[in-house]
Amino acid sequence: MVEDPTVGRDTGDTSLRGPLGWCGTGLCLGGAALALAPEVPWWAALSAAGTGLLLIAAGRRRMRARPRRRSLPPAAAGLALALVAGFGVRALTLSLMVDHTVAASVPGTAPPVPAQVSGVAWSWTPPADGAVVDVLPGTFGPVVVLDDGVVALDGATGGELWRYRLRGADARAAVHGGGTRVHVAHGDPDDPERTGTLAWVELDTARGATVAAFTTPPPPDDASAQVLAAGSGTLLYSWREGTGAPRISARDTADFRETWSFTVPEEPGRVCEPWQGWNADNTLRTPGLFLVAYACAPEERLRDTSLAEIADTPGARLTGVVTALDPRDGRERWTRELPGLEEFPALRTGGAATDPEARPVVVAGPLTGGTAPAVLDPRDGSHAVRITAEPWTDGGSVLVHADTAGAVVAETAADRVLFHRVDPAGEIADTAALAGDEVPEYGPGLAVALPAAVAVPFGAVRADTGEEADVPVLWSVPFDAEPRLLVLDPPGGARPLPLGPRADDHRAVAVPGALVTLARGVGAVRLHGLAA
Repeated sequence: MVEDPTVGRDTGDTSLRGPLGWCGTGLCLGGAALALAPEVPWWAALSAAGTGLLLIAAGRRRMRARPRRRSLPPAAAGLALALVAGFGVRALTLSLMVDHTVAASVPGTAPPVPAQVSGVAWSWTPPADGAVVDVLPGTFGPVVVLDDGVVALDGATGGELWRYRLRGADARAAVHGGGTRVHVAHGDPDDPERTGTLAWVELDTARGATVAAFTTPPPPDDASAQVLAAGSGTLLYSWREGTGAPRISARDTADFRETWSFTVPEEPGRVCEPWQGWNADNTLRTPGLFLVAYACAPEERLRDTSLAEIADTPGARLTGVVTALDPRDGRERWTRELPGLEEFPALRTGGAATDPEARPVVVAGPLTGGTAPAVLDPRDGSHAVRITAEPWTDGGSVLVHADTAGAVVAETAADRVLFHRVDPAGEIADTAALAGDEVPEYGPGLAVALPAAVAVPFGAVRADTGEEADVPVLWSVPFDAEPRLLVLDPPGGARPLPLGPRADDHRAVAVPGALVTLARGVGAVRLHGLAA
């Protein structure tokens, strides 16, 4: 009888089939791990597991001949090989999906916002595979937010400065730092069904260079979370766990731990709360502050009702509260109370300062008007401009713009709109008028203030019906000259027929170097840069 040299605990077997079989076992384990890993292609996990099964099948008779201590190294090697290959494929796939260019050169200084506009200086059509979501002011011009990334343009020429796009993926973007930084999320951070890790990149809006890259896990199963604002090294969330009170949660982008949180403070004798939790209406991120707004009422008024019901009662009054927090540590910087509000307060910026000597302000007031808003200096919460123009009820007036040098208030009259330029004391310093049947019906809510004029976009291309389309137009209303109508060239063709402003189709944004209009045409979008 001849002894089989392949049998035994340690026979000195030199065949490669045994080690390859155990290596296949490691590949199978690695394939299973890759199948559970977020954002690793399914075919990478399947390939690792399939290759492992083939190796096991080829070496299964020799695997039993190898002692356990000599089987672990090839198995570990197979596991390591699968993980390295899988995550390498993930990184390679991501790098091939990302279309990222950095500006080789940029303007020496940022071009100013035009004092008024008289014509189209440039036009830009977005890539055919990118839908325009928003237009935001950047360092040297507009930052165009697409559904898969961002593209930055030179506001003076319309030329592309840089881009960051993630082909085939959804993206969300928001600027911070006074327009100097933009955060792009590879996915929707507000998706309540999100279960995987979210990748972020922070870019410099001047050149498009990467400032930071990080990932954030999904919120715990018992928590609902919504991203409110981004900043350097910090994401600010609206966070609620179970039936607990909603709070602001600041999360470090390095390890996602909570660095500070804020809830409405309890006060003796009155009840305070935000409207339907924390959201984009009652929070605001400025370059140096994070502001929150909520409402309060005496406790005795809430015995048989709620703050929301009080706000819905005609003639009822609430006290609005605006608190400024340091975004680094959550420390309270100042608090301002706004008595006599008819509903919960909301927050927004007054727009970019149109005067070189002025600073941006924060506007606090009811969501739907009815009460003159408060224009606050973010440094200390003091009133930067006293808004006293009448009437301010029933939507009769709209605050178009404000900074520490003054404000622009639009007042709808019987057959025209009056644009009042008021000083910090609330006195009217100048007035421009826009007459016409189109204006009173729609109001001036979409007007944009420039240093020496007001721009009012009208009309839009009716892409939803495909019927007779109307050309987007824009009224330029200087304070020292007659209004001028600018007819814009819509994509897809149309005929001149201004019908009134429609926010979903045609609007304007003041950016360094131009007044940018976003006009949606028949199956297309075009940006126009208007200048003097």
